[in-house]
Amino acid sequence: MSDTSPRLSLPLIAPAQAQKHVTHNEALQRLDVLAQLTLQGINQSAPPSIVEEGQVWALGAGPTDAWAGQPGMLAAWMNGAWLFVAPMDGWRATDLSDGAIKAWTGSAWDTPAIGPLEDIEGLGINASYDGFNRLVVASEASLFSHDGAGHQIKVNKAAVTDTASLLFQTAFSGRAEMGTAGDDAFAIKVSGDGITWNTGLLFDPATGQAQAPAGMQVSGQMTGTAITQTNTDTTPGRLMKVGDFGLGATVAPLINDINATNLPFGQYRTTDPQTVGTFPTSVEWGHLINFGSSPSDFMQLFANVLDDKLYMRRYRAATGGFQPWRTFWNTANTTVDANGFIRAASPIVQLSDIGHEEPVEPVGAIFEKCDVGQYRLSNVGPLAQTGWSVEIPRDINGNRQLFVDLDYDAANATLTLRTSTPVWDGHWQAGAPCDIPQDRWIDLRFAPLAEEGADQAG
Repeated sequence: MSDTSPRLSLPLIAPAQAQKHVTHNEALQRLDVLAQLTLQGINQSAPPSIVEEGQVWALGAGPTDAWAGQPGMLAAWMNGAWLFVAPMDGWRATDLSDGAIKAWTGSAWDTPAIGPLEDIEGLGINASYDGFNRLVVASEASLFSHDGAGHQIKVNKAAVTDTASLLFQTAFSGRAEMGTAGDDAFAIKVSGDGITWNTGLLFDPATGQAQAPAGMQVSGQMTGTAITQTNTDTTPGRLMKVGDFGLGATVAPLINDINATNLPFGQYRTTDPQTVGTFPTSVEWGHLINFGSSPSDFMQLFANVLDDKLYMRRYRAATGGFQPWRTFWNTANTTVDANGFIRAASPIVQLSDIGHEEPVEPVGAIFEKCDVGQYRLSNVGPLAQTGWSVEIPRDINGNRQLFVDLDYDAANATLTLRTSTPVWDGHWQAGAPCDIPQDRWIDLRFAPLAEEGADQAG
């Protein structure tokens, strides 16, 4: 039988031993040191100069002085002398230098591994948990890293009407929350006071469609396939940019063929000679508006930039396609004559007794009254050879108020006009010279530029 215990090497009292109290007291002293073991230091090499009864050090690999020859041993100061005890595997001690728990591995004092934390009531890291918050972490940051390809954080709820969310607080008052609260639609909510909550984004769990119940403000430009890709993009469901189809643009899109039947409705521009198709005039510089009810039945408006005229035509697939261009009558191509009738206009001069006016487009005529009933217009071309050329004022019975005689001098670009009272003698003839009546005028229509150019070419 051994004289000492197997774990703590406590001396045992032998049968019929004298002075048994000595052996017993030594065992109690050793037990006092080794039970609830505390270490003043670990891996110490030299004894301290000041030491107290019961203090213990864990020695390093090469101790000196009074500790020489005792590597790895426990050195306890007992009864004015050093007691050396060999630690056994698994012994634990508290390192008083830093408060850490250490365990003897057979060769060193190491921090023991923490066993599985399963089914524990709660865990507080640098903080205290409570019955509602069973996991509490007080830290500047928390890291959840992968152990393999990736990492998931799962928040599970028991029923659809329960809540599974992440809550962001200021001074423990809610300010933002994201998750499924009360249903399975994922939502992002915000609050200014932790009481009233506003939903910013809501995602339908069945379709994934996003909603912004409180509205949405976008600063900057939107890009991607959710917006139109060109200024004639007709893809359903896309947002239209400013300038598409000429809407809101300072320069409308250019088209290549005015007769294209697949041209999206909108505003466009044409150029000569890049744009082809059937135009209402020989000049192809202009603006086109395409509108209607379907690609098989629509209207076109065309404004020529040189003659200030507006034209219209209709496309009907069921009746043969494009109809002929038709002209809109307006103040650019019509005039109201001295008798109140609307007439086709080109360069017009309204001649009165005291001067003249050019209501449609500039003619550049120079007025001169030569005598009673005699007027001269200089710097003018010939009168129109097609359509009407002169309109004389009439009375309420439709009778002419004047008889007019004209003489055009092509060499000097001068038109001389004589007015007199009308005399009927089987036919109208000149009477006595007279002036054009007050507040009445004679309408003179000169040859349009195209007609005048044709006359000169001939």
